[in-house]
Amino acid sequence: MTRPLPGLIAVLCAAGIVLSARPQSPGFFPLDDVRPGMVGVGRTVFSGDTPEEFRANIVGVLRNVIGPNRNLVLARLEGGPLASTGVIQGMSGSPVYIDGRLLGAVSYALGSFPKEPFAGITPIEEMTDAVNAPAPPDRRDGAPAGAWPTTIEGVVARLNDIAARAAAPVGVRLSGLSVVGPSALAALAPALRPIGAAMAISGLDPSLAARLDRALPGSARPGQSADAVASRAAPLRPGEPVGMSLLRGDLELGATGTVTHVDGPRVYAFGHPFLNLGPTSMAMTRAHVYAVLPSLDTSMKIAGLGPVIGTMSQDRATAVGGMLGTTPAELQMTITLTSERQTDRRFSIAVLHDEGLTPLFGYVTIYNTLLGYERSAGALSIAARGVVDYGRHGRIEIDDFFTGSTAIAEASAGTTASIGPVVTNRFESVMPSALDLTLHVTERVEQLVIERAWLDTTRPQFGGTHWLHVLLREHRGGSRTIDLPVTMPAYASGPLTLAVLDAAALTQLEQRDVRPDQPASIDALFRRLAERRQGNRVYVRLIDTSAGTAVSGLTLPALPGSVRAVLDADSTVKSATVSKTVVGAWEQRFEAAVRGSHELTIRLTAGR
Repeated sequence: MTRPLPGLIAVLCAAGIVLSARPQSPGFFPLDDVRPGMVGVGRTVFSGDTPEEFRANIVGVLRNVIGPNRNLVLARLEGGPLASTGVIQGMSGSPVYIDGRLLGAVSYALGSFPKEPFAGITPIEEMTDAVNAPAPPDRRDGAPAGAWPTTIEGVVARLNDIAARAAAPVGVRLSGLSVVGPSALAALAPALRPIGAAMAISGLDPSLAARLDRALPGSARPGQSADAVASRAAPLRPGEPVGMSLLRGDLELGATGTVTHVDGPRVYAFGHPFLNLGPTSMAMTRAHVYAVLPSLDTSMKIAGLGPVIGTMSQDRATAVGGMLGTTPAELQMTITLTSERQTDRRFSIAVLHDEGLTPLFGYVTIYNTLLGYERSAGALSIAARGVVDYGRHGRIEIDDFFTGSTAIAEASAGTTASIGPVVTNRFESVMPSALDLTLHVTERVEQLVIERAWLDTTRPQFGGTHWLHVLLREHRGGSRTIDLPVTMPAYASGPLTLAVLDAAALTQLEQRDVRPDQPASIDALFRRLAERRQGNRVYVRLIDTSAGTAVSGLTLPALPGSVRAVLDADSTVKSATVSKTVVGAWEQRFEAAVRGSHELTIRLTAGR
């Protein structure tokens, strides 16, 4: 017998040590080599965080089923609880191996109420290509500034619209479908749809949770907070659960699925989109599966989000993916809730950074905080003070007041009113870094109604200062009169209007007559938002009814024709003619909401 050389033995032993210390990722199984009758081995977690194996019996390959060069492998699954549960929400991303090589991720379910667990498997090459392909900067054109939903119904409808597009069935044109396997397989293609993510919810008011459950892809069940899910020091492995966080902290909302492949710091999961956002920034978390909930319709994993372990940066048609060890940029919200009937409460919530979703979930966070601790029927008054921090672009102050039976919804919209226009602006990518907010709630209507206004003289003078008296009626109470000094312009060619207005009336006036032009730069947008009208003020505007000029958001009185011609000729200056010009502005703040308006028409006279 020939004995191995001692040196060769040493080399082989050394190689064995290296291989055992650094196991290599399995190679990918080529889609072209897939044949009906092959048997794959899948890995997923049915309970806890340890993956279990199941079998994937290959039925055939559907080519171009999702789009050009987008393919699915159809397989019948067996093992674990699958015979009684069918394909389970939360299995998305479960890796399937053939001969030890990675084929792809369990990602699509077949039809409703199936008697057997048939699933579509997304090829791993399509997942890695989608996540790693060069992409434009994290910038998408969102909704026009100010057009984002400002009611809970609008928020839910917007989320439902986003989720519906991501979860749409394949809807393939059968004439363009190529099949490897039984010819009858083509008839099954239109019934394929992404397996919903297992949504994890903690801290949401039950009624709001139910509405979001219907709006978001997958189904949600209450889960544990991050503190209750143990952190493991072991590396993240294929087949283990993984989470994507929309909200985290004192309020948890996110999606859980399964890891398909880990390549160094890169993680690939799901095998289908979550919301198909493209480039995004969501916290990647550990996850824990508590149990599988069987259902005749759709079974699901009951899961909870764990500690943050990285950032999910891509949400694409065939996968979600990200990097381990990175920290996502998020909106850090701090809400202090005070009232006359209970001790102060303080909440900290991190909201994902995304142009389409940050405004929506900022609204949800405030709405849920108020809904969870204040009554939903009957009158409330909410005083809101705070600041939204936009980093180098500065801060926008919040000092507003909301009252009545819709105060919760109005406060949620009003305190996040700057976020939608900023994150969807057309000039540059800007996201808020922090929102610090204090909400003081009382269970009564606190409101002042503008009943009438008058000047201390019937002959106001050019350049003169006169006292304006405004009568305010209190809710179910008395009245009060405030006095404001107003200074008249030194020149006016015709009658003036002295308008006493609440925030809504002034905003409408400005948008219609005084400054209808849109901001022409990011700085102009921030100036406009900083001047946003608040509901706890009486606004007084002295208005010249002659035409004026709005230049970069600033309104000027009627200009000489030569100056107007220069402005019109300069393409770098955005100007527009407006029908009215404000020649005087005053306001007074109150610890109550202000409603109503009153106008005076005055003619100025020359002094004696």
